[in-house]
Amino acid sequence: MIKKPTIFKIPRKPITILFTDIQDSTRYWDSHGDVKGRLMVDQHNRLLFPIIEKYRGRIIKTIGDAIMASFKKPCNAVRAAIAMQQILERERQQYGRTILNVRIGIHTGQAIVESNDIFGDMVNVAARVEGKARGSEILVSGNTARYCRRKEFNLSKKATVQLKGKSRKIVLYRCEWKKSASLIDDLQWQPHHPVTRDQKLRLILHSVFSLGLIYFLYLRYIRYFLADYLHISDLVFHAYNPFNYPWIAGIMIMFAVLVNYLIVDLKKKIPKWELRAYRGGFYFTLGFLLLYLPSETGLLDWQSLWQTPLWKSQQLFVTIMENNTNIRESPSLHSPLLFKADYGRVFVFQELHKGDQYDWNRIRLSEKKSGWIARIIPPRIGAAAKRLSLTHYFYFRFRDLYALLLGGLAFVWGYWSYKIHLI
Repeated sequence: MIKKPTIFKIPRKPITILFTDIQDSTRYWDSHGDVKGRLMVDQHNRLLFPIIEKYRGRIIKTIGDAIMASFKKPCNAVRAAIAMQQILERERQQYGRTILNVRIGIHTGQAIVESNDIFGDMVNVAARVEGKARGSEILVSGNTARYCRRKEFNLSKKATVQLKGKSRKIVLYRCEWKKSASLIDDLQWQPHHPVTRDQKLRLILHSVFSLGLIYFLYLRYIRYFLADYLHISDLVFHAYNPFNYPWIAGIMIMFAVLVNYLIVDLKKKIPKWELRAYRGGFYFTLGFLLLYLPSETGLLDWQSLWQTPLWKSQQLFVTIMENNTNIRESPSLHSPLLFKADYGRVFVFQELHKGDQYDWNRIRLSEKKSGWIARIIPPRIGAAAKRLSLTHYFYFRFRDLYALLLGGLAFVWGYWSYKIHLI
């Protein structure tokens, strides 16, 4: 006996599909060009996406200037369609320049619902229902109208039509949305737009560069400018300020990036200015390093142009020159150890103490606390002298100015050249 092959049934779910499309969009693209056409689509999405979210819909995809969205409740789809036409009408009345005339089609049926897409014949039916509509019109199939009170949604029978590829005729209802009460009064319009997977990956890259650059600018410039105000220097040069430890700052930066990424992943949208700012920060980093690194390493060693100081700090600073350098309570090798500081740590200088064997720098740890660090360990048999700390002023030079200016120009270019991508 031959066994019949097992057929696995793919579960289908009841769902309502809403399609939108901009009337005469092809003609607009042809007569106004790609840039204005792209801005038109962006305006369309920024106005309609929040409405879909408001009425618990899910954006499945955008196809050119069309939106495909799904709703679990048919009535929510109709409400969303009404709100869409109302916001477009309000834009036309307030600004007189909105050229968007959107037609909307809605159909309810059984479909294969996956995480990122929906499949089934009912999707094709919904698209053809939308194709029967005219600009600023909402058409609802009989399957959807069956779940909604016709008087409440101002549904009137338009026609019984034979859709292409279908053997049976279906009834279409027109939603007289102008008779409906306003559904957009409580909506808050924000400049969000959807974020694609590629954009989220770029968001991680750009945000790491941007936040890392801010931290670098803090270490290299900002804290020195702030140090001339003593009540602020206690904060920025505090012995236990986490921002003075690169590895701690790195963890904080990565945590901030992760939180931002998770917020975007949950909300599926982000303010456009934030994407622009991160992209601008990425290009600022590239532009800044393009001049800073060659001048810092000596590849551009134009002394008169690059090294001339523009500003000098009022405070003296002490930089640690060796890892695990002892910070003591008093200028003596036998005094209690306060903590150990690693290479690169910077403190505000207070005074110099000359001892019999060692010269000591007194450094400011907080408003009421100081510490002492030896300047140089004298040479011993088999060991050369070792410098533990270096006292210096901070100078802001022309090379720093030029690098920041180039970075600023790169930021502006990166910010304004940001391109919109649809999901």
